[in-house]
Amino acid sequence: MNAPKNLERLKNLSLKRLKEEISEVRAELPREKHNVITYSKNFTLSLSNYCQNRCKYCFYNHTIPKGSDEENVALIREEKINELIQTATQYNCKEALLMSGEFPDSYNEVRSELEGRNFKDFTQFVRNLCFRLLDANILPHTNVGLLTYEQLKSLKECNASMGLMIESTNKLLLKEGGVHYNSPGKIPENRIKHIKNAGRLKIPFTTGLLLGIGENFDDRIQDLLLIKDIHSKYGHIQEVIIQKFTDKEGIEYHPDNPLTIEETLKTAGFAKLILGNEIAIQVPPNLIQNYEKEAIELGIDDFGGVSPYTLDYINPKHVWPKIEYLETICNRMGYQLVERLPVYEKYITKNGFCPENIKKTIDNINLNERNK
Repeated sequence: MNAPKNLERLKNLSLKRLKEEISEVRAELPREKHNVITYSKNFTLSLSNYCQNRCKYCFYNHTIPKGSDEENVALIREEKINELIQTATQYNCKEALLMSGEFPDSYNEVRSELEGRNFKDFTQFVRNLCFRLLDANILPHTNVGLLTYEQLKSLKECNASMGLMIESTNKLLLKEGGVHYNSPGKIPENRIKHIKNAGRLKIPFTTGLLLGIGENFDDRIQDLLLIKDIHSKYGHIQEVIIQKFTDKEGIEYHPDNPLTIEETLKTAGFAKLILGNEIAIQVPPNLIQNYEKEAIELGIDDFGGVSPYTLDYINPKHVWPKIEYLETICNRMGYQLVERLPVYEKYITKNGFCPENIKKTIDNINLNERNK
């Protein structure tokens, strides 16, 4: 694909023509998938919000005042883990999102907690928790920031899928005044290396763009083309998230001209044209409330993880919609809302992508569903 020509063509597409081209892409799907939108019923385990980065748009980081000491967690309590897993079972959640700040065990407070629970490092703690979840017939999806090749390899054994947002490769964001200043984990080359390593290890993977943080249209398209290029080599990217920055109290970044939901959804549409049907396009539904119809018209395939009882810790004031609400919208548009697992179906049987213990948990989940 010729990137400069593609940029110009996309820039000049009318909204009407964009929707028409998206319809043409969707028409290439098998007939039974033409009018299907997926989601995953999940819950979040926020393991630690200690982070090496100081992103100016981040509310999650432990350095941001949140109004209560309890909201900063060096390491999630055992009682909290047990409570969340028990509730997940009651709600029949199939996916656990494990999230944290980046390299939390670079802090003494976190290392002290890990030592007190007999873990040598944070990765061992995450790995142990993943196996506990599998024993409860819940599939882990881990996104804890940058990891080494060996850490990824270790966590592949106990994860159905993993993720890392590429966010933006615009290096100006790393300069003083940019949102990624003093955030070493946001150096583009490091994040690209992580995504490629996941591909080498055949890990079903989620990545995506964070919009409205100082990047421009050209940056977004170039990053989508980069994702396409990585996937064409490794074949492991199952979904791309198009996520809009949302303003919050206590953070440093407050853009003069915030990106609109309409522009966010147009970017999702461009992602559909660039990535085709090979990779699912996802938007978090709690960030596009009342625009779900437009999102479907602009080519999204998936609403991502929707939790019946845990927060979106990145955007805590944006509550998750009820699944019934999304189902009603889909039905009105002639679409069917279908629950999926955190590992997409094609990766379960794709050679080398799904370890046997993950397949065993999937079999248990399917058996439980049939016996209901």
